[in-house]
Amino acid sequence: MSQKEPYVLAVDVGTQSVRAIVFDREGNQIARGRKISQPYYSLEPGWAEVPAEQFFDDSCQVIRQVLDQLGSRVDQLKAVAFTANRDNIMPLDDDGQPLRDWITWVDTRRSPEAMEALKKELTGVDLAIYLYDYAFFSMVAYRSKFNWIKYNQPDIYARAKRYVSLTGYLNLKLCGVFRDARGMQVGYVPYQAKRQDWYRIKGVFKFLGVRRDQLPDLVAPGEEIGRITEAGHQACGLPIGLPVIASAGDKQCETLGGGVFDPSQAVISYGTMATLGTTTLHHIEDKKLKFYTFASCIPDAWNPEYSIYRGYWLVTWFCRQYAKESGFPEFLKRMNEEVVKVPPGSNGLFVFPFWTIHPGLYPHGKGMIAGWVDRHREVDLYRAILESIAYALREGLELIEAKSRTKVKKLTVVGGGSQSDAAMQLTADIFNLPAVRLASGEVSAVGAAINAGVWAGFYDSYQEAVGVMTREEKVFWPDADNVAIYEDLYTGIYKKAYKSNEKLFKELERYSGKSLE
Repeated sequence: MSQKEPYVLAVDVGTQSVRAIVFDREGNQIARGRKISQPYYSLEPGWAEVPAEQFFDDSCQVIRQVLDQLGSRVDQLKAVAFTANRDNIMPLDDDGQPLRDWITWVDTRRSPEAMEALKKELTGVDLAIYLYDYAFFSMVAYRSKFNWIKYNQPDIYARAKRYVSLTGYLNLKLCGVFRDARGMQVGYVPYQAKRQDWYRIKGVFKFLGVRRDQLPDLVAPGEEIGRITEAGHQACGLPIGLPVIASAGDKQCETLGGGVFDPSQAVISYGTMATLGTTTLHHIEDKKLKFYTFASCIPDAWNPEYSIYRGYWLVTWFCRQYAKESGFPEFLKRMNEEVVKVPPGSNGLFVFPFWTIHPGLYPHGKGMIAGWVDRHREVDLYRAILESIAYALREGLELIEAKSRTKVKKLTVVGGGSQSDAAMQLTADIFNLPAVRLASGEVSAVGAAINAGVWAGFYDSYQEAVGVMTREEKVFWPDADNVAIYEDLYTGIYKKAYKSNEKLFKELERYSGKSLE
C-alpha cells in the first residue's frame, strides 16, 4: 500500500475573514474553509473593538469546515501554523478568561496621561533612559494600549494576569501554553526587533505599562509552539498531539509567500492596510519610525515594512459613497472595467491618501482630493485613489532602499487589489518595475504553511518551499510613456503635497472635534 500523502494546515485570521487551508507538499489546496467576520464596533470615535471570543470561535469554525472536507484523511495532517493580523491585545485573568474585548490594530485611542505620569514617577536609571530618547519613548507610551487600560480601566488593569495577541490566544486555548511567535510582536509592545526578543531594559516595560511576566515566551519561526490538547481537540476538532508551528504576522507571511528573500525584491500588499515589505539578513531601522522592522517568517531575518493604515480601505470608502443601489461587488466590477480607459493622472484628479496620519512622516496628514472640475466622473476618482496608494508605497520603498543600500528590482503584488489589472499596471508604471501577480490569492496562508512544511520535513529549505508553493500568474511590465507621466506627478505633486498643505491640515484639526490619529 502506498504511503499516504502528508498535509499541513494554515489558519489565517484576517480583518474581514478567517480562513483555514490544507496544503499538500506541492502547494495544492486540498481543503479550505472561510468565515466572514463581524466588523469591529466603536463605542467612541477612533475606537475599534471585537468581542473577546469572536476570533477564536471563527477559527474553530473554519478548522471544522476543512476537517469535514478531509474526512478520513485528517490523520494525514502533520502540523498546523497560525498567522493573523497584528497589534491586537486582550487582557486575561488568572484563569485565562478575557477581562474585556479585543482592542484591535485599527483602534487609535491614546493615553496622554501616561506621559505626564512618567515624568513624575520615574527615577534613577529609568528616568535617564526615558529622557535619553524622550521623543521616542513619549510617543510609544502615548500610543500603548496597555497604558490606555491602565489609566481608563484600572480595575481590569489590576486583574490582568496575561496579555495575548490573536495567535497567542489560539495557542493558549488549543495547546495550553503561554507562548507566541516572535513575528507576532508588532505595535507598541516592549519588543526589541533587532534581538527578536523582549527588551532587557526593565524601564521600557514601565514606559508601556506592562510587566514581562504578563507577556508570552517567544518562539522562533519554524519551531514548535505546542501540541493540540484534549481541550483544544474538543474546541476545534484537530487531532490531539498535532504540532503547532510558529510562523509570524500576516504581512510577514505574505512576504515569505511572495518569495522575497532579500532586499532586491519587495512585496506590496493591497489590503485594508496597504504595505510594502522586503527581507534583510541584517537589522535595519528608521529611528523616526517612517517605516517599521519586524521579525521575519524566516529564521534570523527581518522584514522592513512601510504601511498606510487606510490602504485599500479607501476603495471600500469610495464604494460606500458611490455604489448606491447597485451594491459593492457590481459597482466595483464596473469601476475595474472602466478604469482602464482613464489615462494616467486621472484626468487631473489627485488624491493624498492619508485618511489617518502617518506618525513618522505626516503627523498632521489628512486625506485630500484636489483638482476637481465639472467633467470628472466617479471612475476618475477611483483611479486617483489607486494611484495615490501606489505613490505612498513608492515613497516607503525609497526610504527602505536608502537604509538597506539596495535597489529593488522586482515587485510581487498580493491582496485584493492585485486582482485588478488596472491596479497592477499602474503599480508597475509608478514604480517603474515589473509587478508580479501570483496564482494564489491566499499568500499569507501560503507563508504560514511553508513554516509548517519546513518543520514537517516537506522541504529542505525555505527557498525550496517557496519554489514549490509559490507560482507566478502574470507579470505587468512598466510602460515607458506612463512611467514619464507618473514620475512627473510623483515628484511634482505627491512629494510636495504635505509640505504645501501642512499649515492647512493643522488648521483643520481645530474643527475635527479631536485628533484623528
